[in-house]
Amino acid sequence: MMILEIAGILVAAMVIVLVVYLAVLRPRSHRWGATDAEVRGSLPGDELVPTPKVEYTQAITINAPPEEVWPWLAQIGYGRAGWYTYDWFYKLTGSADFYDGDRSAERIIPELQDLKVGDTIDLARGMSFEAVSLEPNRLLVLLARVDLDSGESFELSDTMPANYINISWVYALEEVDENSSRLVVRWHGDTGPGLGNALAINVPAEGGALIMQPKLLKGIKARAEAAGGQ
Repeated sequence: MMILEIAGILVAAMVIVLVVYLAVLRPRSHRWGATDAEVRGSLPGDELVPTPKVEYTQAITINAPPEEVWPWLAQIGYGRAGWYTYDWFYKLTGSADFYDGDRSAERIIPELQDLKVGDTIDLARGMSFEAVSLEPNRLLVLLARVDLDSGESFELSDTMPANYINISWVYALEEVDENSSRLVVRWHGDTGPGLGNALAINVPAEGGALIMQPKLLKGIKARAEAAGGQ
């Protein structure tokens, strides 16, 4: 009887946590730092995932002009400058393989600045995004579109693969004034039907929106402002 009572308490606690997350935390995290206009507005790259199953828009104001923010953004990635977020998480998962060792860079790395359309930026081992649109000091659009059965990329059509992921990850920089800028990030994700596909995209996306992405934005802000002497 005691075991059943404990199990019941645990289930009830899990339900409460889920309800609180869905009702309170999720709506806030999915628009962290963003204005109503930024959430509603369109961004380049929205068309890459026309019917997202999960999406969020987040933003931050940085006391540095776009040209001083862009170099930090251009070098992000696994095997590159890192993600400016919780490096301990990457160490824990064995994916803290960054240019400066197991910590995200605190410096501009010149050899990582020549980012071009067609280059890949890895989230971690086995998870790559392609830079499909890029305007220095203004825009970076990343795309991961993969047929999970074949491992190949595919084009959008009326007949989609049975199992796939289609994720766009957009970073848009806008000048506020000569000394500050606005960095807006948008994640659109879609998958094939089925619980497995849904979990494959929803769990990482929710964790990203709630924990990792805000820290990344704060990390870029802190580095750009420190470099500019703010």
